[in-house]
Amino acid sequence: WSNGIFYGGAGAGWYWTDHVKTQVDVGSGTLGRHYRYQPLTVNGVQTGISSRVAVRQSSVALSQHYQFFRNQWFHPRVGAGLDIARETRREEVQPVFIFDQASRTSRQISPARIEGPTRDTIVRPFGEVGFKAYMSRRAFFNGDARLMFRGGIDEVLFRIGFGVDF
Repeated sequence: WSNGIFYGGAGAGWYWTDHVKTQVDVGSGTLGRHYRYQPLTVNGVQTGISSRVAVRQSSVALSQHYQFFRNQWFHPRVGAGLDIARETRREEVQPVFIFDQASRTSRQISPARIEGPTRDTIVRPFGEVGFKAYMSRRAFFNGDARLMFRGGIDEVLFRIGFGVDF
């Protein structure tokens, strides 16, 4: 789990009918951080590798939506699409020490190091459910939950926003 992520974005869409819409979204998140620990055994002695990982992600998504009802103030909707994300990752690995019981001393077996930044492009299909609620004739409030998949659920994104129909 990454902590401290705020995601902002913008989108534009085209209604082909009263119910079918194609949407393009762009967005980016703040830097998310999480800690990682990996157990390690060296010559029968237990130790571990700990590190702090920082991740930032920007994305473009193309989706198709179906909006229920016609000329209502509240419209539930479902959608599916493809999310293309650019992920930048940097990992600060702490030095690794082992403690020798016989001599009652510890020694460093691996120095601290920084890995990255590495950049990956991630392509994930997604599904979403949401709503559109009108506040006036053209202004609306919307919200949705998007589940992105990559060998299972990879990311869950809850979005809220305001929009205007032209």
